[in-house]
Amino acid sequence: MASETEADSTSSGDTVRLGLMIAKNGQSLSSDEWEVLADIFEDVINNKHEDLSLPFAADEGLPNLGGAKVEFVTGEQIDTQTAVQVAEHLILEEGVVGLFGHFTSTTTAAAMVAAEKNSVPLLSEGTSMSLLNAGYDYWLRSFGGDDFYVESSMEFIDSVKEASGDISTIALCSENSDFGTGIASLEKAAAEEHGYEVVENVFYDSTDRDVSSKVRLLKDAGADVVMMSSYATDAVAFMEEFKAQDYFPKMLLGQRGGFMSSGFAKTLGADADTVLTTARWCTAMDNEASVQIAKLFEEKTGSALIGDVLVDVWNGVLLAVAINQAGSTDSKEIRAAFAQGLDLDPALDPMALDGYVYGETGENENHACVIVQYADGALGTVYPEDKAVAELTYPSETWSER
Repeated sequence: MASETEADSTSSGDTVRLGLMIAKNGQSLSSDEWEVLADIFEDVINNKHEDLSLPFAADEGLPNLGGAKVEFVTGEQIDTQTAVQVAEHLILEEGVVGLFGHFTSTTTAAAMVAAEKNSVPLLSEGTSMSLLNAGYDYWLRSFGGDDFYVESSMEFIDSVKEASGDISTIALCSENSDFGTGIASLEKAAAEEHGYEVVENVFYDSTDRDVSSKVRLLKDAGADVVMMSSYATDAVAFMEEFKAQDYFPKMLLGQRGGFMSSGFAKTLGADADTVLTTARWCTAMDNEASVQIAKLFEEKTGSALIGDVLVDVWNGVLLAVAINQAGSTDSKEIRAAFAQGLDLDPALDPMALDGYVYGETGENENHACVIVQYADGALGTVYPEDKAVAELTYPSETWSER
């Protein structure tokens, strides 16, 4: 995989270049995982691996483009300004014909302007509902938006309430950018619709490291469930302060973000146990493609593959599938392939989705969600029942019980 400083030829002839944009800041406790996974997928696409059940593993390169090789070119972004600059650099100077990677909703909104201007497909998992309303042709999302994850969360809470009968109140705690405020608004409305009383709604700046006053508010509220929307470093800060104040709710449910960062469990160890979060994927899935990519990643890094990392880089593979299906690097033909539905063998899909068909808004019609819980430093799927591989711990253990 080439870095953004290694410019050479554009995507033509025997090389198709795709831009991997990575956010290297406090939103993630580790930033090299995306590059490691991209290297793995690049090798799988470009070289024959007959022992793997992954896209292009049986071939060498993209067969419909005469065996053209795929090259992932990396660009670093840290905010909305650099997101635009990096996107334009990758498109105009590196010659990429598609963009994907690790984005927030705000950096997605910035990068999609550059992508649309240059008619280059951008696959990003920014979850803000506002992204659907932009009316852009070249922005695509393989998984759902915040509304989908929030509703899935409420259905999960309902299922726990049905079994236990002791959930009636919810407290919300969210960082104050578009990511957190947007989710909090959806959570409040959904909680009330499902018959729960929202007893506290806390907002904070993700750069704050003293969150003691916010934790006191949550502790005093005494809600059965605390739902959080945080980035990586602030999620850890809250967990450390929860322990310092000897407080933990019956259920702590995060909305991906920092709770899905590999650094979350690495930093906290057993203190992360019983924390729940929505997720797009979990390593413990009964799916050969999933097992294989998780194993390849762990062999390279010594760490478990996190769902958000897989999804972000998997979008690069989906770009390669669309380009191969189109038999062309022409942007209109690539976009048409996404709209028609990607010709991807379900047996080669580690995400185990029902397919990839991207509608007029750019969102895949077949996205899915699972609820996962930390136990002994690892994530296991606890909901929905047909995908569960671990038993739910509820109510959560107190600090003295751990």
